[in-house]
Amino acid sequence: MNIQSFVNRRKQLGLSQKELSNGICTQATLSKFENNGKIPSLKILIQLCNRLDLSLDDVMGVNDSTSKKIIKSMDKVEFNLITSDYKESWSILNKIDESLLKDDDDALLQYYYLKGYLNILDNGDLFEAVFDFNQILTNLDSEGKTIFTFLAYTGMGMVYAQQKDSSKSEYYFSKVFNDIYGMSIENIAQIWRYISIIFYCAIYYSDQKDYETANTLLNYGVKVCSDNHVTYYIARLYAQLAINDCAENGPSARTDELFTKARVFSEFNNNKNELVTIKGLIKNCK
Repeated sequence: MNIQSFVNRRKQLGLSQKELSNGICTQATLSKFENNGKIPSLKILIQLCNRLDLSLDDVMGVNDSTSKKIIKSMDKVEFNLITSDYKESWSILNKIDESLLKDDDDALLQYYYLKGYLNILDNGDLFEAVFDFNQILTNLDSEGKTIFTFLAYTGMGMVYAQQKDSSKSEYYFSKVFNDIYGMSIENIAQIWRYISIIFYCAIYYSDQKDYETANTLLNYGVKVCSDNHVTYYIARLYAQLAINDCAENGPSARTDELFTKARVFSEFNNNKNELVTIKGLIKNCK
């Protein structure tokens, strides 16, 4: 049994034992499992694993298939996107043999979404990004039934925004914006993806100086983070709210308050990349 992977996942998500066990079991039951290996009922263990977006295989020690091992490495990349660790992400993705995922559509969806976003966020090849997103939109999720379609729409909007093509970027962001509040979120991975969509849509509208729309999205993202005990993304949301406030109203106590919140959450999560970014943003808003 791999209890340590369970504990590591809980800590990675910034959840206390009390927060994880809330509504599922007592904190004492969870503590006995983590510290002494005392297994709760199977029903409780399944609920705890689902909240952490882990499978029973992850905890019970069943051997992973090749595809599953690759998915675990892609989960690391997805987490790195939040913490802006692009170098390690490229190192991981470049080692993945795409052909090994040919029988797993969900893994392929994750692979193309991650590769597309890395190309955008790390000054990569935008044509490659468009190719990756089209794999999702035309081949793997042509009926738009998964959250990956909305991630691809957001990615396409980001590509065209970088190319200063306002009509095409607005087209893709509006497709996301029309349905963003109705998306279902069922596990931690989907929460991260959902907040990513909210954040990058907000960045777009911030760049367009549509601060009302941007701030509505950012505040909604903060609420989603708070409701689901997701701390890693909340610093970026507060930082962008501070940037928008400074752009609209000039430096103020409100701007300082928002930057302070961003810094506190970055320090809590030991996100050194984000702390460096926030320090630069504060300097620019003086």
